[in-house]
Amino acid sequence: MGLDSIEILMKVEETFEINIPDNEAEKIITVGDFHNLVWQYLDGRYSSRCKSQALFYKLRQSIFDTLQIPKNEFQLNSSLNNIFPKEKRREVYFNFSANTSLELPKLRLPKSWGLFLNIFGWTMIAGGLGISLYAIKFLNYGLWILIIPPTSIFLTTYLSTILNTKRIIIKPDLVKEFTQEVLTINYKKLIKENGANRKDVESVINHIIAEKAGLELQEVTPEKKIHNDLGVD
Repeated sequence: MGLDSIEILMKVEETFEINIPDNEAEKIITVGDFHNLVWQYLDGRYSSRCKSQALFYKLRQSIFDTLQIPKNEFQLNSSLNNIFPKEKRREVYFNFSANTSLELPKLRLPKSWGLFLNIFGWTMIAGGLGISLYAIKFLNYGLWILIIPPTSIFLTTYLSTILNTKRIIIKPDLVKEFTQEVLTINYKKLIKENGANRKDVESVINHIIAEKAGLELQEVTPEKKIHNDLGVD
């Protein structure tokens, strides 16, 4: 198994609190194989209740309690960035999270600030490394100069922290995708409370594969070969 495959396997094991032996993991060829193996190792923690549906109703009720908007405005294809007011969105979003008692996806930077942070980071890190190597090779500086790249990483991380107040974009934006993201993040907690539903298990596994492999969720289907079709190392 490649590093990406190992990372996916470890995330799945952590999410479902199971341990899949290496000899069993090596037999996973398709996404469907992954579904079947995880379901096998859930060891009786089954439930007929659909958690994604229950979670949708819980989020909708919390939206109503937090924002006092009509429940019919919270549909699967509704935009959360339209539902949540831009003013004081961070405060409202955190109150929403507290009301649900669930971990929610982290707020993102707007495109302009995200682009600024990326340019700053790559410029600082690549520039710092280039300056360090040039100084060592042509100016006879000691290896201590290599402290510049780590310092650049620290400064980029620090800037990212400073920009936390600018993080106001909810992603995924659509309620349906947001609900799936929340389900994936909190599945360990939810499975302890009510057991596992096969449909939700498959959905969570697909989400983990898509996220770790940088794929669109609709690309991850049971018949796809994880290495050959999805390009996972």
